[in-house]
Amino acid sequence: MKKWFFSDNGEISGPLGLKESNELIAKNPDLYAWHPSYSHWVPVSCIDEFELTVTPPTPPVDVPKELIEELIDEEKSLISTLDRVDKTISTTSDSLYEIDTEVDNYSQIAHNLTEEVKVVVQTIEAQYASLQKNLANVIKTDYDV
Repeated sequence: MKKWFFSDNGEISGPLGLKESNELIAKNPDLYAWHPSYSHWVPVSCIDEFELTVTPPTPPVDVPKELIEELIDEEKSLISTLDRVDKTISTTSDSLYEIDTEVDNYSQIAHNLTEEVKVVVQTIEAQYASLQKNLANVIKTDYDV
């Protein structure tokens, strides 16, 4: 005859025969069982040799109508809030696109102005060099005279 050991939150009982085991399991179906042929403790609900009667849980009580209406109102409020957030995000996205476009335009204008300034500075430097050369020639002719 097979003998079983049981664990109830670490409290070991047994060895028990099949009849005694079924009586114990009827009182506490959350036990773990072990037999020397097993490598570890197993929930009694997973062992076919035991007679387990599973009682279905009691159905929940109906949800009160007031609570359902309150939840529906809250859902509507959340949907409204999400719509406002969505519109705000859309408007912000559009604004950022416009700003990005303007920044690109200003960047191009700044680049063009920088190029124009470089040309003007080069022209001024060339004129300055030319004036220095003319001044040097004037000074040289004054000394030669």
